Amino acid sequence: MGILAEIKEKLDDWELDLFRRSCFGHFLDLEPEWLEGGKTGKRNTFAGQLVHFLLLRRMRTSKKKEMWFLVEGKPARFSLTEFAMVTGLHCSVIPKISTEQSLRLKNRLRDLYFEGRSQIKQDDLVRGFRSMFNEGEGSGKKEKRKKKKAAKRGQEREDRVKVALVYFLEGVLLSADAKKNISDFYLSMVDDLAMFNAYPWGSEVYDLMFDSLSSKNLVAKYKERLAKPQEKQVPGVKETYTLLGFPFSFQVSC
Repeated sequence: MGILAEIKEKLDDWELDLFRRSCFGHFLDLEPEWLEGGKTGKRNTFAGQLVHFLLLRRMRTSKKKEMWFLVEGKPARFSLTEFAMVTGLHCSVIPKISTEQSLRLKNRLRDLYFEGRSQIKQDDLVRGFRSMFNEGEGSGKKEKRKKKKAAKRGQEREDRVKVALVYFLEGVLLSADAKKNISDFYLSMVDDLAMFNAYPWGSEVYDLMFDSLSSKNLVAKYKERLAKPQEKQVPGVKETYTLLGFPFSFQVSC
């Protein structure tokens, strides 16, 4: 099951409504296989071969944070503008968090649902999210008491949505490596939903994806491979690479 499908399945109607009113809410209108078909057991709509085809046809330009490709003799552009149109995410200048704002950020969610760990990996985030729907799973006595207090205040349902937002951000939009730590900054910021929803996540995701796409100097690698003597080429071996960010938007816009 994919991340979006799991979020839709686990959150109740009230929680889904709160998620829908967030900066990522419009993604609920998409079928899960559109974003992560391989994880849903259905045909994946992400066409890696198409992305590879485009990257091989990248043009050299002086434009910063833009990518240009020559397709059928015509130039095609991919920039923050196209990314914003496809994703509907807020794409403005990433602000510097002021001292006053940083003081507002707390580690409440980390302490309550992730046992106060200083480092939380993608797998920990998945387990933490799922444990919120199974009382006591993966928690000590102290955490159980805190969760009961949160439930009495009606806070637990809102917390599920907050963790779901970070789960979606890290797992779908950023395509985070499961072995790397998730951002403690994201988990702290989401506790202030107004701040989280106002943040330009589109710019954050685009920058990561642009750097990931730009690092794949495929044309040079392709020429290097062709220059190798035939006997040194291993038959049947295909070169693979991982793209970070939200490459599905790149495929759609181009």
